[in-house]
Amino acid sequence: MSNDAVQAIDDLCRGRVAWVRDGRIGLRLGGSDYELHLELEGDPAMLPAEGKRVRGVISGQALKLHRAVAGGRFIEPVLGHPRIVQGTVLAVDQAGNRILADVVVPMWVHLAEGQHAAAFATGDLVNFYFASGVRFTPVSA
Repeated sequence: MSNDAVQAIDDLCRGRVAWVRDGRIGLRLGGSDYELHLELEGDPAMLPAEGKRVRGVISGQALKLHRAVAGGRFIEPVLGHPRIVQGTVLAVDQAGNRILADVVVPMWVHLAEGQHAAAFATGDLVNFYFASGVRFTPVSA
């Protein structure tokens, strides 16, 4: 997939600001009990007030990506830093060695050393553990 095609995919997460402190954000996901605790990239002063809607891009490093044969989309734990994640591949960025996965919300997943994004295809069900430091980069409205 070309980088232009990757850019055409909607990779924005939509949620509400639960809190912002110490370079981190608590992000509540609408229609669920999820509250993700993520590293904040960018100026916290540019974020809306607590309880207000925010959009941004989530990205993180997978320890190892596996194909799954059953189950749905989920993030564990429901409250805190995402650790165990499962969802479907929305896009494959071979040049960046990453995939865009729909795991309740879209997340860019950088593959572990020795793994190649080309080994995965759109629609694959995958699961993985995230390394610490999953990031949220807000975008302006």
